[in-house]
Amino acid sequence: MVHPTVSPHRSSGRARAAAHRAMAMAALASNSSTRVRFRRYHLHMSKAKALALAAGLQGQDELWEVDA
Repeated sequence: MVHPTVSPHRSSGRARAAAHRAMAMAALASNSSTRVRFRRYHLHMSKAKALALAAGLQGQDELWEVDA
């Protein structure tokens, strides 16, 4: 049996934050009204920011912020 050297729980917050950033960008490109797209975008970005802060990724999410 092979054991990973890095705990999978350590990076799960980073992976979830990245997934929410990807969902936020997908929300902007969806075939919905502008209001719905921005609401979904901001929902996913707020989740990504919270997960990033919990994972210790402060300062790396500013690149992903889009102001409407």
